[in-house]
Amino acid sequence: MIQRIQTVYFIAIILIAAVSCGGALINSHQMTAGLVTDYIINGIYFKKYENGVIVSSEIQYINIALISLVIGWTLNIILGFKNRVKQMRDTKINFVFIAALIIAINVKAFVSIPEFDFSSLTVKSVMGMALLIFMLYLNLRALLLIRRDENLVRSADRIR
Repeated sequence: MIQRIQTVYFIAIILIAAVSCGGALINSHQMTAGLVTDYIINGIYFKKYENGVIVSSEIQYINIALISLVIGWTLNIILGFKNRVKQMRDTKINFVFIAALIIAINVKAFVSIPEFDFSSLTVKSVMGMALLIFMLYLNLRALLLIRRDENLVRSADRIR
């Protein structure tokens, strides 16, 4: 199980999903009339700061559910290593869960942050969003490796 490189990719997906709960996925910095407003969105909270003082903090239950779903489903894929066809199907479903997480975070940003645009993001939040998109790439690489393993097993069965 662990000797397969796709398992390492799945573990990386789990780690990135877990880290997204603590870091700032979106950190928007806006200045208007002497008032500095920072909006920070991560996997658990949406926080609003005015002049460095926290004004509001909301728990994002949808993001928590989606992150839990991505982590749980990826563990399910890892543990289903004996049935590669089912593992490929589950990996395709994992694309939907990861995409839903990325969409939910962006929708929250566009709805909750006034005058939000991607040009107001900090470098740290660009890296956070890049990590979420990197989860899609890791999932794709794992799917291709599982498919390659399945083709290898089928070709070995034909030779016998």
